[in-house]
This record gives sequence, structure tokens and C-alpha cells, in this order.
Amino acid sequence: HWTWFLPLLLLVAATSQASSLRFDGVLIREGSPAWLLLEHMGEPRYRSSQEICARRDRRGCLEWRVSETWFYRHNDLNYTITVSGGQILKIEWSRF
Repeated sequence: HWTWFLPLLLLVAATSQASSLRFDGVLIREGSPAWLLLEHMGEPRYRSSQEICARRDRRGCLEWRVSETWFYRHNDLNYTITVSGGQILKIEWSRF
């Protein structure tokens, strides 16, 4: 049963959450406006989008919103950045 542990550990180590990144001296972090990414890093290499539930109650979803995932490559790292409502929600990076 330990055979699954090492691959899982490597997968977790390969992707890390970062709350910010620095590009040309500008700090871009979770909560920053998404236009900062476009202004300082340009268009992402790839984008994907999906509808997510932004607000729910006991009966179900009250408000749907589009969430985009933007992919960048910078300083030999791959960045996966979640954007919704014009704001950066999450920044993750990996070496692979």
C-alpha cells in the first residue's frame, strides 16, 4: 500500500500554491485586478473557462459566474491563475 505514497508526494511537490508573483518589479497577487496580468505579462499562453456557482443557499445555486483559468510560463515556472469577475482568485505554479 506504500507504492501509491511516493507518486502522490511527488505530485503535491510538483504543484504549489503561491499567493503572488513578481514580474518586472510589480507584485501581482490573489485579489489583484486581472488587468495587471495582461498589462505586465501579456495574453496568457492558454485560457479555459467554466461556469461556477458564486453564491448558494440550501435550495441550490443563486448566482452563476464565469471563472477563467489562465496559463503563463515565466522564469522556468508554469503558472495557473484563476480569474473571475475581473479579479485574480488563485495563483498556483509548477516546474513541469
